[in-house]
Amino acid sequence: MPAPLTRQRPRTCVACRTEAPKRALIRVVRTPDGSAVLDVTGRLPGRGAYLCLNVECLHKARRTGALSRALKTSLTDACWEELERCIEHCAKEYGPEERTRELRSLLGLSRRGRLLFIGMDAIRAEAGRGKPLLLLTARDCSEAVGKFAEGLASEGHQHMELPLDIEALSAALGAGSVQAAALAARSGLADKLRILLAE
Repeated sequence: MPAPLTRQRPRTCVACRTEAPKRALIRVVRTPDGSAVLDVTGRLPGRGAYLCLNVECLHKARRTGALSRALKTSLTDACWEELERCIEHCAKEYGPEERTRELRSLLGLSRRGRLLFIGMDAIRAEAGRGKPLLLLTARDCSEAVGKFAEGLASEGHQHMELPLDIEALSAALGAGSVQAAALAARSGLADKLRILLAE
């Protein structure tokens, strides 16, 4: 009998606090001697911490000390430089398919974490609470949804079009016929989505 499939638990970037699949992050490990090393295999023993594959998160982790606190050790300048080189290299190798896969995964995680508002009614109700939203629309959304997004953008909310059509967005969220979704604009997750959509 085959072994049951287990869903891999998402990891959290120590800088932006966004959950992401393990393949979309880089792992740093504190070795038994107390030094910090880059773990390209993802299997080195020791206390580990994760960073998104973008330089902004690396700089934030260094500036705030988040990575050092997570590992409970300081990182050498050489380790920081190696991390930056690795992230820049990974970003070049990280093509559109990988970004789309990560985008779908982040959207799915957001839905499971109840961080997303789906559909115009839910988005309108949340917008009425006064907090800025990041509105995401399918690339083939209806004219009515497009005008709705423009209206919210004129009120100070941010609108970004996804590289996903209605069918793909609905599949990523596990819901039927989704044309628009929104989340709090001031969050690590929103920052991560902006970075992915800007690339």
